[in-house]
Formats: sequence, structure tokens, C-alpha cells
Amino acid sequence: MSVTAAEVGAIASRTIDPYRLDRTDDEELDELPFGVICLDAEGTILRYNAAEARMARLDRADVIGRSFFGEVAPCADTPEFRGRFDDYVAGRVDAPVLRFAYLFDFKFGAQDVEVELLGLGEGRYYLLINRRAFRPPREGLDPGFPAPRQRELVPAEQDVGALRDSREQRIVRAPLQLFEALLRTCDRVAPKTWEVFCREWGLQWGRRAVVDLEAECLERTGESLRERPMREVVERLVAYLEEQGWGGLTVDLASADAGGIVLELERSALVAATRRSDQRRCHLLAGMLAAVFSHLAARRLHVEEVCCAGTGHARCEMLVVGMTRRDTVGALAREGTDIPTILDRLAGPPDGRPTS
Repeated sequence: MSVTAAEVGAIASRTIDPYRLDRTDDEELDELPFGVICLDAEGTILRYNAAEARMARLDRADVIGRSFFGEVAPCADTPEFRGRFDDYVAGRVDAPVLRFAYLFDFKFGAQDVEVELLGLGEGRYYLLINRRAFRPPREGLDPGFPAPRQRELVPAEQDVGALRDSREQRIVRAPLQLFEALLRTCDRVAPKTWEVFCREWGLQWGRRAVVDLEAECLERTGESLRERPMREVVERLVAYLEEQGWGGLTVDLASADAGGIVLELERSALVAATRRSDQRRCHLLAGMLAAVFSHLAARRLHVEEVCCAGTGHARCEMLVVGMTRRDTVGALAREGTDIPTILDRLAGPPDGRPTS
């Protein structure tokens, strides 16, 4: 019997208190894997999180301050959506939260969504948007009805050097020397900060990668990552990293029974970009993978790079563990302990004696 990604976690998914949204900063909103839009009473967009930007293929900077119903999502300017919003704002809805299903029309395809609308603070209304299915573009609609593409919101951006990928996300091409320059800057300006800096950078990147992977999974299968078999999800994660040139990742799920998931990375881009030293180099990828595995497990996990090809090892090896084991694994890795020995230690009591 195959295991799903959700079953890797030992506890149920964390719940989000919607009534805290107005006290949540933009960075925290960007960690959520579903769309969040804040509107004023007239429908002007006040806040717009990373997941919604990815799913709608629009840049946040280009939608803040625009009319949601008039410019960004004209497909929602209907009695079924705009009418419900107006009724809620006017106080004609006798419920703190209004929930309804809807079909968003984008020129790249339609999306079945579930919407939760609630008012927080004076004149601030939040739309929580969960994607349930992705469909082909609908035919026969008025040309002005579907939501606009990014290039239609900012039509002349290609003339000023803006590049976009097939998902209309803006990209910048950069050589590996970028990471070498970052490392040298850290060594010169703030010695010994490379690990902390890269791990946090990786966590931020990983949270956005989760949105990419979730969107792709919904488009391809109609299910979320946690609903798919874990091995399938891992295969897609491996392909995602290879497509971007980060190296070849191998994931040993069987090792989870021994206390942690073992990851091996061949031809790390970060090792190739930096000079040989006695310091591990792949903390950026460790942070990114920690964010992805934490999302799949619905609890916080830690990824420790135990050995690195940049220090003379054959390959980079990492270990995924729960947060209660983070300090122990980190200390053992700094001592040069290999992964089999670390797993043996994790299987025993705190003093290292084997369990009976």
C-alpha cells in the first residue's frame, strides 16, 4: 500500500486562525499555501500573498491598489461573487464567515475554488482562496471577461529588460559566480554567517517552491501534494531541482524508520560555485528542503547537511529530522559524525546506550 505525503507527518495539519490574518505580516501570509487577498469595501486590493500571485500568475506589485473586480479579476464581477461580497460588506449576511464555491476564469485556464470571506478591522475584508481543480480555458466568453495576463497589466515590460518563464513568473538569469560573490561578501563583512544567512534564505525560497509544486500538482492531478503517494511527490521534487540545475537529489524514504530521511546530492551547484574549504556549503538547499518537507509533513522539520562535497566528500549528504533532534544532529555533524552513526545514536537513549 502506498503512503501519501500527508502520512509522513506525525501530527495533523496545523490550523490557521483566520481572525489573526489582519495582525499577520506579509512574510507570514507568504508562508501560507493558499491564496489570501485583502480588499477594502470598494474592492481595492490592499494585500495579496505569494500563493495567490503564483496561482493567478500575476505580480503582487502590479495588483496592489487596483480594483479586484474591475481590473484584476473581472471574472469575479458577477452576482455570484461580487454580489455576495457587496451583501457581506453591507451587513446583509448573517454570518461572520461567508463560504462559497466559484469558478475563476483565466486566459491560461479555469480554476475551481472555494472562497472564504470575512471582515477584519474597519473596512478590511479578506478572501481566503483554496484551489480544488484546474481546467482548460473556457471557450465562448466575452474577451474582456477572463482575468488579464501579467503582460496585459504591464504591457511594455519586455522593452525594459523583464524576462518571464512559461508560468509568467519573472526570472533573472544569473551564473554560479553569484553565489561565489555572496560567499566572499559574507566572509569579508560578516565572517561565519554563511550558514545562518543561507539557511534562512533557503527557507524563504522553499516556501515559495511549495506553492510552485502545489500548483503544478493540482494542475496535473487535481489533488494536493499531501493527497498523492509520497514517492511520486519526491520524484517531482527531484525533477524540480534538476530542472533548475541544483544537482541530482536522491531521497531514501526507508531511512525514516531509523529516525530520519537521508538525502544525497550529486553535483551540487553550490559546491561548484564556491572554493574548496573545511566548511559545508549547501545550507541554502538544506533550508529549501526543510521548508518543503515541513509542508509535506504538516509539522516543522529540520534538514542538516552532515557532509559536503565541498569539504572533500564524494557527495553531499543531508538528514531530515524533527525539530526536537535538530541540536543533537547539528552537534554530531559538526563533530564529523557520519549519517549511519547519527541514526544509531538517534535510535538510542540520550546517553548513547542502545535501547533494550
